Amino acid sequence: MLVVIIILSVTILAAIIFSFLTYQSYVTNSNEIQDISEQNIRNTALAKAADLSHLTVNKLNIVIGSLELISSSPNMIEQDVGQAKILLSKAQNSTEDLVDSYYWFDSNGTSIWSSSLMNDTIKERFNGFSIASYAYFKEVRNTLAPVYGDAQEWVDLRPKIFIIYPILGTENSTVTENNKVNKIFRGVVLATINPNVLGQLLEDQLSPLTNANISLVNSNGLMILKGTPEYFGINLLDPTAKSLSDQFVTDVKNENNLIEQIRSALLNSRTFSIDVVASGQDLTVAYSPVLLDGKRLLTIILALPHIPEASVENLVLLQRNFGIAAMITIGIISFGVFYGVTNWHKEMRKQVLKHKMELEQTAEKLAIIDQGQKEFIDIAAHEFRTPIQSVLGYSEFIRSSLVNFDGYFDNLFKNARRLEKITNDLLDVSKIDSENFELSKTDFDLNEVLKKAVGNHERDASGKNVKIIFEPKKEDTRSINADESKIGQVINNLLSNALDFTKNGTITIKVYDLSIQSDDKENHDTQESIAIEVKDTGSGINEEIMPRLFEKFSRRSDSGAGLGLYISKKIVDMHGGKFWAQNNKGAKGATFTFTLPIYQKTI
Repeated sequence: MLVVIIILSVTILAAIIFSFLTYQSYVTNSNEIQDISEQNIRNTALAKAADLSHLTVNKLNIVIGSLELISSSPNMIEQDVGQAKILLSKAQNSTEDLVDSYYWFDSNGTSIWSSSLMNDTIKERFNGFSIASYAYFKEVRNTLAPVYGDAQEWVDLRPKIFIIYPILGTENSTVTENNKVNKIFRGVVLATINPNVLGQLLEDQLSPLTNANISLVNSNGLMILKGTPEYFGINLLDPTAKSLSDQFVTDVKNENNLIEQIRSALLNSRTFSIDVVASGQDLTVAYSPVLLDGKRLLTIILALPHIPEASVENLVLLQRNFGIAAMITIGIISFGVFYGVTNWHKEMRKQVLKHKMELEQTAEKLAIIDQGQKEFIDIAAHEFRTPIQSVLGYSEFIRSSLVNFDGYFDNLFKNARRLEKITNDLLDVSKIDSENFELSKTDFDLNEVLKKAVGNHERDASGKNVKIIFEPKKEDTRSINADESKIGQVINNLLSNALDFTKNGTITIKVYDLSIQSDDKENHDTQESIAIEVKDTGSGINEEIMPRLFEKFSRRSDSGAGLGLYISKKIVDMHGGKFWAQNNKGAKGATFTFTLPIYQKTI
């Protein structure tokens, strides 16, 4: 009997200890799952805030480009009202999703014309309207440089964001001792943006399921968008604003006041986030500046509530509830071990099957999302091509019809070509990932393809004080059976990369025979190949990038998105060749080499 009591006591004690440890384990796992979910929300908030900042800058740069083109137009300088109205109206139509109106004022700040007079009341207010007393107008007149203004009440009695460009003429101007022309101030052209329109544009970029909240703060610290109603119209840099934060924010993690964190973001123009509990709800508040010419125009504040996905929330509750149930179950097991263990085992099997089904459903959803992303890339690349061809065609026609616009159209052509290259790269990546990338092999003269590629880049090279040296294969060339256009694409990618990373010096491209040993350990045969080598004297390859050099987006430049080397290696691999790169030993720059198999038929 004593032995039975001892065994029962030990069993009960072990059950109690085990039940406690089990409960602690489930509580720990639940907390970890919740922490992971909240960290994902923090990362999402930061990424979304940065994306919205980049979107705003891109939209504003389009407006700036229109203002720059309009202000430099001879029609504006000579005050040809008829032609100037056409320019302003076209600019209005091209940016109507963001800009309220374009306005034209003379050198005294008196109104001349606006592209959008909404009603008779506004029109009457605008006639004779003057901005001579506005600080932004005075700054433009004194500096003869563009000014980006904060929200200020405008002619329609609503706050606006201003972008102002001076109109400068050279007629009757003077020449300084340094042979510089002192241009004459002829007035300004400006664009006004409604903060609410900008806010709606940003909100449209967010998923309707995120419950996110967007606010805009100008450079003076004034909140100009009602994303956070408690702060709207408040100057967050004002010391008295701290009391408002104490009322609204009941608890701030890391023991930092929310207003102090906002002030730090506004003063330092940095992107960061902070976790707070506001009105009883956990939030991650992310901040990202909108910078134009290095100056902060706005700060985007994105508040994202900590609302985990239903599956995560259910899993956390399931884990905690199961921990409690396990304690009760194991307590009962102390008085009926076999029966309790059996039931617990059955319950565990049910939960495992449930989690397995959830994981399978999640995997199916991820597969659908991945397929949707591939289809989106394919569609986006095709959709890019139509406006690109239109831009290039009309630009060529306009450039042949007008004079003194070379600088503008050179930039237009350059960016259109860059957009065309990115579009083609995206389409190629989409085809590669979906295994629809096909080759069309023919016999061709490799030297001719190389000469054509060198000719395509000689103009860019001369502009950068770089010399391209081509060393063709002098002896009889063996027949190359490959996809001529795609091999040309590889060569053009390598030359473009070499030019991007070489400020001055030389780029050498040469061709030679090379025997490549098989990668098969059981097969020691060699493959006769032709090697194409591109060697530059540029900055070389960063050692941190070297291991992932041929991956997507690993090495970006001013003219590409980091896809060229990835596509090039896939093309060479599909031809059965090899591709490698290395930094030059004892010299600047890097060398990229790829091979193509050849057969013994002489051309």
